[in-house]
This record gives sequence, C-alpha cells and structure tokens, in this order.
Amino acid sequence: MTKLNALTTNSKGALAVLTAFLLCWNAATFANDATRAQERWSRQERPRIVSIVREACESVVSIQGEKQYDVGQKSYGQDAQYDVYNGMGTGVILDERGYILTNYHVVKGLLKLEIITADGERYRDVEFVRNDIATDLAVLKIKPKKPLKKIRMGRSERVMLAEDVYAIGNPFGYNCSISRGVVSSVSRPLEVNETLSYDSVIQTDAAINPGNSGGPLVNMDGEMIGLNAAVREEAENIAFAIPVDVVAEVSERMIRQSVAKMTHHGLKFRVVDSDMPDYPADANGEDCLVVDSVDPRSPASESGVRPGDVLLASNDRPVHSSLDFTCSLIGLGLSDVANLKFERDGAMLDATLAFSELAGRESTLVAVDDSEDSGLYQSAFVSKPFAEETEEPRPTKPSKRTSRRASSPEECVWDKLGIEVETAEEGEFAKRFPNLQSVYVGNFNFAPSGGVSVVKVDPKGLLASGEAPLQKGDFIFGFGVGDNPDDQLSVTCVEHLSYIAGRLDEFAKVDSGRARVYLIRKGSAYFMDVDLDKER
Repeated sequence: MTKLNALTTNSKGALAVLTAFLLCWNAATFANDATRAQERWSRQERPRIVSIVREACESVVSIQGEKQYDVGQKSYGQDAQYDVYNGMGTGVILDERGYILTNYHVVKGLLKLEIITADGERYRDVEFVRNDIATDLAVLKIKPKKPLKKIRMGRSERVMLAEDVYAIGNPFGYNCSISRGVVSSVSRPLEVNETLSYDSVIQTDAAINPGNSGGPLVNMDGEMIGLNAAVREEAENIAFAIPVDVVAEVSERMIRQSVAKMTHHGLKFRVVDSDMPDYPADANGEDCLVVDSVDPRSPASESGVRPGDVLLASNDRPVHSSLDFTCSLIGLGLSDVANLKFERDGAMLDATLAFSELAGRESTLVAVDDSEDSGLYQSAFVSKPFAEETEEPRPTKPSKRTSRRASSPEECVWDKLGIEVETAEEGEFAKRFPNLQSVYVGNFNFAPSGGVSVVKVDPKGLLASGEAPLQKGDFIFGFGVGDNPDDQLSVTCVEHLSYIAGRLDEFAKVDSGRARVYLIRKGSAYFMDVDLDKER
C-alpha cells in the first residue's frame, strides 16, 4: 500500500509538471501566433485607391437648402399656399479661393443655401456666380476660412470602357458617400427632358441617388472624369455623368465671363500629355498647357508669347489647363498685369500680359437702335420677376466729369458709349434686387451680382437715339454681341464698360454688329438692341 501510495504521489507530481509545461507551451504558442497574426495585419498594405479616393473627398462639398413649391392657388384676401422641403446636392471645388461647380438643377430655386466643406465648415454666405442652362452647370462662390483643395481633372479622351470608377457625393444627405462601378459607355446620347439633352455622356453602373448630382465621378488616379448628373429612374445601375472636357470648358467660360472678363489675352490653348516628346519633363505627370494660337492684336502678342510655347505658371500659380489659367486671372482688372512663366525650346522664359492696352483702342463706329417698335424688350427670368420688386432705384450721386483723367475708364465710356455711369457700391445690388438670381434671353443667361447706374446720357451718343434710348437712372448689368456665349459679358463696374467700349471695333465685326445692352428700368429688366455696324 505504501509503495502504491508512493507511486501514486509521484505520478501526481509528474502530471502536475507535465500539465504546467503544456500550459506554458500553449501560451507561448498562442502568443507567437497572435504576434505573427499582428505582424501580418500590420504589414498588409491597403489598396492605393483608398488614399486616392480619400484625397478626392477633400475636394467635394455638400450643398443643402430649402425648395418652395406652390401647392394652392392664391384667392382674394389669402396668401398663396406653399410646401417647403429640404433639397440637397453635391459640388466640387474648382479653385482654392472658394469657387464651386455643381449642377444647375441642384441650386435652382434653393432658399437658405448652405455649403458644407469636407472639414465640416458651414458657409451660408453663398454667391451665385453664373449658370449655363444648356449644360445644367452652375458656379457658386464662398469665402473659405482657409484655402480649399481643388479637384483634379482628367481628360475625356483617356476615359476607357469598363474601367473602375468611383462616384462621390451626398446621397440623401449622407456626406461623402462613395460607390464603386465601371464605365458602361463613354459616348451615350442622353435626353434628360424637353429642354436638356447631351450629345455624349458617360454611363456608369456606380450607385447614384438623389443628392449625388453635382458630385465627381473619379478614376483610379483620383481624377474627375465626369460630373454626376442623372439616373434612369425605371432601371437599376444606370447613371450618367457629364464628361470632364465639357465640364472644364463650360466652367472656364463661366468664370471668365463673370470674374475674369476684363482680362482678354488673345491666347488659345491645347492640352498635351507631359510624357510627349519636346514637353517639360518636370510636369510631375500632369498635362501641359501649350499655346495653340495668339491673336496678333492682343496683349499676348505684345508680350512676345508664341504658338508652341508651354505655359507653366501664371501669377505664380501652376497651370495645366485653360481653366487653371483663367482662375489665375481672377480679380485682375484693366490696370493689372499677369506674369507668365513658360518654356520655349528648352529655355525658361518670362512674359507680362498688360490688359490695359484694350481700353485705349480707337473706335469711330457709332450706331443707334433702329428697331421698328419700342426697341426695348423685357427679359425672361429664372427667378421671381422684377415686377414684384417694389423698391425704386436709389438716386445716384452727382458725378464730376471735369475731375476725371483723360485716360480713365469713365472717360472711355463717355467717349465711346456716350453715357456717364457710377459703379454700384458693394452689396447695393443684392439689397435693391434680392430676387434676381439668373436672367436668360434665348440661350444666354446672366447671374448678375452688380452693375452701373446711368448718371448722364449724351444726346448724340451711341445709346441715346432710337425709340427707347438709354435714360438716366437705368441700371446696366450686361452686354452681348452675336450668338457666341463668350461674347455675352456681365457688367458690374465702370471698368467693365470701359473694356467693352475699347472692343467696339472688334464687336462691330461680329454677326453684322448686332449687340444688346441688358438693363433694369424702374424695377423691371429689359434688353436694348444696338446696331454697332450702322453709322449715324
């Protein structure tokens, strides 16, 4: 018994030692497995597209507001009945100073407009810069607290069938939502409604929902290749985006006509790949902007820029597209210059564009409105009609022409157009005409943000004759020539009219010299036809 007991005791000890060993070995094994698993997890690289799409999201904003709909007819003694619902959409940043592109249908009719940037900042002071109804695009402006990150734009010719794409937007208000798909078609004709159609759009199966409109469709390189605009309601996974080349061209034109209109330079460009022979090797893989032609009568010609030059920077801002170049001219006036850096045959060169040359052009062509009826036609409006505006135009201050310099913008306007004007003070236009957002006549439209008040009219001047001559107190906000959208110019200050006056010779050769002056008279908007090619 004693031996057996002794044997039993020794076995228990051995078992205890063995159990302890096994536990330690298992613990070490588990620890090593966990360490190896952790190492494998930590070494695993995330797909490159993750960081690329995250970076693209920084250039996307959320657009929110309220839309009001009339749900009942107004009867005697009762106000009209309205329903209000929250509208939402998406926008992309074109310029770090706060210029934002979106679909026009996103912002049309929105009240209490608010823009939320990727860092969560909210902006309620939103300026409606311009829209283009034909392409359903619009440009807005905010005053950011810090420079924003602008979207990287690709090129339509590089979009490939079946390539992976990502739609970024705010569907149903969910900020910066991302959906993945492929390019289903690269040149699909699309009729959206009776007034809006596209010759060629990008079709994708990426999920796009209400709120995605105005957001970017980006490729695997994080470049925007299209602007999400529409879906096929009765189908699944059929959505459409406006091609980036159209987006870039229309955006550039809207910004040029609205905030860079006085900087006519005479340059036309083409974009080429940076890896093409004879183009700068330091373009960091981005496209090169090459001068395609130079107007011999332009400031660019005077500066020495030639066709074939590769434009690298304008006013210390890198440029890779016509949109980049136009954005570099924002805020410049006739008295300012643009400093260019470009490459020619491997040599780095500088040039200076002086825009003031245009204002001094001689013009002897004068004409009057020779329409058969009143000669003054009321404009059509996207927003509420001016007839509902009850506030009369404010009286303008007396002007002292004798104190002006002979070469001043005021003198140029008087000599060429026969009118004396004063620029509306900052904020005055919005106070006087708060209901105006967009004015359209035919295919042209304006988003006025200012104008000039007519103080005096020369009875022998260009705009003083005809059955509906310009009058003291009229408020001018635009000028258009012919059928080219590029020649429909907004007017927000006397310098703009001086710029127009300096180009009368040039305008007189366009479409037989037919021109229109857009104005407000006694609270209503009109346009007045002028024949620039008819001498008095």
